Amino acid sequence: MGPHVLGACSVAGHEVVASSHGDHRDRLVVNLDLCDKQSIDDAIREIMPGVVINLAGVADPGEAKDNPVHAYDVNVLGQLRLITSMLRHVPAARLVTLSSAEVYGNVQQSGPITELAPLDPCTVYGASKAAAELQAKQFYYESQLDVVCLRIFGTLGPGRSPAYFPGRQVHQLAKILRGESKPSVDTFSLSGGRDYVDVRDVAAAIVGVIEHGHSGRIYNVATGSATPLRLVVERLIAVAGVDAEIREVASPAPGRQSITIAGDPSRLIDDTGWQPQRQLDDSLRDALAHVQGASKAKGVA
Repeated sequence: MGPHVLGACSVAGHEVVASSHGDHRDRLVVNLDLCDKQSIDDAIREIMPGVVINLAGVADPGEAKDNPVHAYDVNVLGQLRLITSMLRHVPAARLVTLSSAEVYGNVQQSGPITELAPLDPCTVYGASKAAAELQAKQFYYESQLDVVCLRIFGTLGPGRSPAYFPGRQVHQLAKILRGESKPSVDTFSLSGGRDYVDVRDVAAAIVGVIEHGHSGRIYNVATGSATPLRLVVERLIAVAGVDAEIREVASPAPGRQSITIAGDPSRLIDDTGWQPQRQLDDSLRDALAHVQGASKAKGVA
């Protein structure tokens, strides 16, 4: 998501400074580790930002399940370190923090869910994001922290890591097209469905709340409609133009629940004018082209 957010913010006219782990020669990238208070303070003092977008976190539900202490250290305490540093050095700055539809838990409703639904997470990842939301809201009330929170439902599109669905399947299709793999797509259980938004549309939503979001508010980033997981893989195979079988195991991906969930984006639309622009097939086609292009570039190098 990071490169898409950097691009969208730059196009919108914002001066952007990226952060990452380790030392960087690029003056536009600073070292920042949410588990290292000093690196956060150093980065905030150096940049003195007007807006901080927190894209960092343990985002793999399976990883969070396997190491819950680390997940909470990054997703909850890491955000706390960031907030306290911002309040010391740039108390008027806006914090855009990313949450997840996982905070809603195993919802049992047919229509799109609104931000007023209760938090009821049933995974380590979802609970850590719910805790981070409550933490940010507490600082909004007590310390007037200018914060907006985006609940991301599902993302796809170019750059999706093979660690996540459907990034893993996109990389498998790329191998099939290169003749490096048999025409078979392996996947965890495809029961249930999710409300998928192209990562570039998520980046546009972030720009929207930077400029027009109401302080203290939480926004669903969704389309209002859930796409069955099996349909995602079937459309991916179709846009790839190959005859491949789907090999599905019975269990869901580690740390996830097999549910169908869609989000109501009305609040985001009303406050910012945001609208999702890309259709499922376009996102999958671009994701596959991105992986193919990266493979060609690596081969040339």
